[in-house]
Amino acid sequence: MQNEKKQDIVESFTNAFRGLFYALKNERNLTLHFAIGCCVIMGGIFFKLPFLEFLVLVLIVSIVIITEIINTVVEMLVDLFASEYHIQVRRIKDISASAVLIAAGTSVIIGYLLFAKYFPPSFRNAFENLAKSPWYLTFLVLFLISFLYIMLKSFIRRQALISGGMPSVHSGLAFSIWVIVSILTFKTEPLISVLVLLLAIWVAQGRIIKHIHTVEETVIGAIFGILLTVLLFQIVERFTIALR
Repeated sequence: MQNEKKQDIVESFTNAFRGLFYALKNERNLTLHFAIGCCVIMGGIFFKLPFLEFLVLVLIVSIVIITEIINTVVEMLVDLFASEYHIQVRRIKDISASAVLIAAGTSVIIGYLLFAKYFPPSFRNAFENLAKSPWYLTFLVLFLISFLYIMLKSFIRRQALISGGMPSVHSGLAFSIWVIVSILTFKTEPLISVLVLLLAIWVAQGRIIKHIHTVEETVIGAIFGILLTVLLFQIVERFTIALR
């Protein structure tokens, strides 16, 4: 009887890990949240957070991952029992996804409050220093990314090298706005930059969820938006210095 109980416990853990590995393998959002969570926990170890603060950090990471798993289960159940599109099905999925959004947003704010006091003072000058850095470096990075992207599409034999939804303009604009807000406010109010970054990620994720753009198109759009905005600020900075 005792052996059967031990086998049941082992089997329960095996089933749980099997479900976790399946979800991580097949659900992109869960994989992303899991990877970010691991990085955040490693950051807590790197910055040597006090024990209680580290526990809070682990707790909020766990809540986000658990919420994403529950959202995945809800979507799978809805798809299983609803073979045809219905407005209520769409609403159930949207409400379930909103729980993940709230959990992720709350975790970012709490994480920021936990980490903020451990960042070096010069960290707040990061965006200001970026805007004042040599413009040709950003231009070179932008050129290299564009070249590598075209080479990649040529390698996989896509008919159009630049067309086909690439890059995501909405994603580019969202992250461009984030860079602008960060350059203007990060030194004095970094929390504003974090909140705008959340909105930018939300916009990019929405393009993927609605199957308007692929992950590749969205990421490239975000990178282009960031680099072009930084390049613009650098050129304006040099022009302003020249006028003086």
